[in-house]
Amino acid sequence: MTITPKSVLNFFSSYGLACVVLTLLLILTFLGTLEQTQHGLFEVQNKYFNSLFLVHWLFDTVPIPLPGAYLLSGILLINLICGAIIRAPKSWKRPGMLIAHCGIIYMLFSGFVTYHYSTRGHMTLYPEESSSEYKSFTDWEIAITDIGKPGKEYVIPGESFLKLDAGQEVTFHHAGLPFDLRLSGICKNATIRKAAVDELGAIDGVMIQELPLEKQAERNIAAAIATVDSGGTVRQGVLWGFSETPMTKGPWVAEAGDSKYSIDLRHTTFEVPFTITLDKFNRDLHPGTGMAANFESEVTKREGGVERKVNIRMNEPLRHKGYTFFQASWGPENAQPGEPLFSTFEVVNNPADQWPLYSCIVISIGLLIHFLQKLLGYLLQESRRRTA
Repeated sequence: MTITPKSVLNFFSSYGLACVVLTLLLILTFLGTLEQTQHGLFEVQNKYFNSLFLVHWLFDTVPIPLPGAYLLSGILLINLICGAIIRAPKSWKRPGMLIAHCGIIYMLFSGFVTYHYSTRGHMTLYPEESSSEYKSFTDWEIAITDIGKPGKEYVIPGESFLKLDAGQEVTFHHAGLPFDLRLSGICKNATIRKAAVDELGAIDGVMIQELPLEKQAERNIAAAIATVDSGGTVRQGVLWGFSETPMTKGPWVAEAGDSKYSIDLRHTTFEVPFTITLDKFNRDLHPGTGMAANFESEVTKREGGVERKVNIRMNEPLRHKGYTFFQASWGPENAQPGEPLFSTFEVVNNPADQWPLYSCIVISIGLLIHFLQKLLGYLLQESRRRTA
């Protein structure tokens, strides 16, 4: 059988391929929904929807290889372009369907942009506190700072070390640093405990204790053993996501040459091109309960010497320069009367934030044109039949 460009186009534009892809997407959605009850939304989303291929274990015993939703969405996009745009007959008699399919392609493309280029995290503020950065819910990084020159940071993204298997280690080197940093004993979720006297593997009287992954990924706390090698002088320390504890007392500080360096394992931090200050947090409780019926934040946005007062409440976020601040939560929940409350905003930076809305508008316009054309054609046909 000879493979020609025409046969390839026919395959990728066929209705059969579209039906197979949509059926597999339906199966992945069903399996992912079931798996979510055991493994949590974050892990399931990465396995079933952000992957090219995966293996689903039926009854935990039978492996079933499947394409991931990321791959299927790409194939569906190609199918729509080949079938609905390239091969579809171009005629003024069917402009509505062409417009509607362009809207669907636009929606799939917006999902691609969101997945690759958006960031999501949280910003927590007490009244009169200000910030111009937010932290990821699930991603981690290591920040290395020369304590004598606090303006300069060297950042190692978590994806370069947290994907390693147990027992593996990795070494990082940067021309601006006088040492190599080796990471070992890496855990995606762990706690630390005091070590017994002369306990094997203890560092500064502390041990890392690995824990099972949480269903809610934002509850996982990463940990690792850091080894600094500066010209033959080797030092070790424990890095843990909750560095401010009585046992760790902040980020690990290592000496190299004549300088001291702070090495901190923290949630990935993103900068915002403006500053948010929490002026006041308001909440209304349900009578006789500690549950909030409504809560909102009065904030001041400062940018370039210009201030703007904004109220952020549920379903009424602050949108500016591609950033969206949602009112997410508050705390502490057990706060006593008169105790200050903090407000937590979910922050999303998504260049395709409004694209799904625009695509739905395009699809609706296309379907409306198609419906009106069909209705007008039917009415004209009925009129001719009655006058015949």
